[in-house]
Amino acid sequence: MKNLILLSLLALTFSFTCYSKNYEENIITNAINFGSTPDIISENESLTSAPILTTYTLFIKLYNGNIEAAETKFYFQDGLTLGLDPGYDAGAFDQDTALSSRLVEDNQGTNFAINAMGLVSAYNQSVPLIINQSMGQTFRIDISQNTLPENVNVYIEDILENTFTPIIGKDFELTTESDLNEEGRFQIHFTTEILGDVLNTNNVFNTDTVTIYKANNQNFITITGIAASLDTTTASLYNMLGKSVRYKNTT
Repeated sequence: MKNLILLSLLALTFSFTCYSKNYEENIITNAINFGSTPDIISENESLTSAPILTTYTLFIKLYNGNIEAAETKFYFQDGLTLGLDPGYDAGAFDQDTALSSRLVEDNQGTNFAINAMGLVSAYNQSVPLIINQSMGQTFRIDISQNTLPENVNVYIEDILENTFTPIIGKDFELTTESDLNEEGRFQIHFTTEILGDVLNTNNVFNTDTVTIYKANNQNFITITGIAASLDTTTASLYNMLGKSVRYKNTT
């Protein structure tokens, strides 16, 4: 009796499968003979008219001599954030890799191989850059892919040396005087502004006229003496370890 029930079920399954296959073949045949149905046309139209999101990319690589040691990637697309965007941001498989970055917001100390942000960040954003190199090692960083708008400049800031090095068309090179393995020494800047020595040569920012202080009864820092001719002013506050703890951009 059990054998008969099993055979009946197998026969029913086989019959249903064959029917489904024949039914699908009939639909395809009818579509070929009589043209696409309105539902099929509507689906195709919606696919072709779907908006294409603008995405900017910047990939940079670190070399020791002519040997590529690591690569890290930055993506900019509408709808993404400065924090963790699952499916877009990707942590580095090797957390001790020679080159990586950190999230701008909600930084949990994880090194990222892919750092994705909103489209607006391509025009004015600084991102912590992590470089792992031994003392006495010479390295250079250059751009391997760049689809940013032409008016966007990219700089690597060495906070310890107080330098901004443009890396579009130029490599960032350094021989380390100590081991590099912590956040706070380097940042990568995406900006439409010109950073570095040009500000000093144009005399739009004179450190002799700037006063920075905090009163005992206040929980904020006051900065005075910044030239009114500056369209945009960026202030960063670092702790004793060189780690950025506050960032303010005003226009």
